[in-house]
Amino acid sequence: MPVITISREYGAGGLRIGRRVAERLGLGFVDAILIEETARRLRVPEEAVRRWDERGEGFLLGVLRSMRTAHPEYASGSAWPDAEEGTADPERISRVTREIIEEVGRAGNAVIVGRGGAFILQADEGVHHVRVVAPRARRILRLLESGGSEDEVARTLDRVDRERLAFVRHRFGVDARDAGHYCLVVNTGCLSLESAADLLVGIAGSSPAHADGALGA
Repeated sequence: MPVITISREYGAGGLRIGRRVAERLGLGFVDAILIEETARRLRVPEEAVRRWDERGEGFLLGVLRSMRTAHPEYASGSAWPDAEEGTADPERISRVTREIIEEVGRAGNAVIVGRGGAFILQADEGVHHVRVVAPRARRILRLLESGGSEDEVARTLDRVDRERLAFVRHRFGVDARDAGHYCLVVNTGCLSLESAADLLVGIAGSSPAHADGALGA
């Protein structure tokens, strides 16, 4: 029952690689569905969860304050009679997201993209943790394929990278860039996304990953 977690730099192609691996191996693909399930369990709109997804605490608190000002019902829970007071806040969202990832890890047969999956399941034997990276210039070129100016894309890339690193640092106290957390670090500046997917398909069929998430000393 393979489980693969994918940590990724923005624009490195981790999402597309994860989706391709899940398709080829017939595994569940856990990305946006985390937002949907977290929102369902907390009885809040998906947008309330999406705004906090993989962002650092400083950003989260700023959004929380603005949302409570614009939508007082988020603070009181009055829009959802059965919800606990203050349901739509970073701590509750983080706790429920972690619970879902742990459940997926126990069930197996899944590819989990982002959301600190590598660190939530770090001690779970048989889970393969992968980091997908690429040079900044290559990531900008890839993101430009979806439109926008180079300056806009570069600013977005830097912002998202900062938010994701801050999220992992705040929630798990680690640096997501540290290769020691992963079984494999894939550079899509050197490999095509399809070749990277081939590698992940290969490790999913290999012997169980070490419990510490590393391949050796």
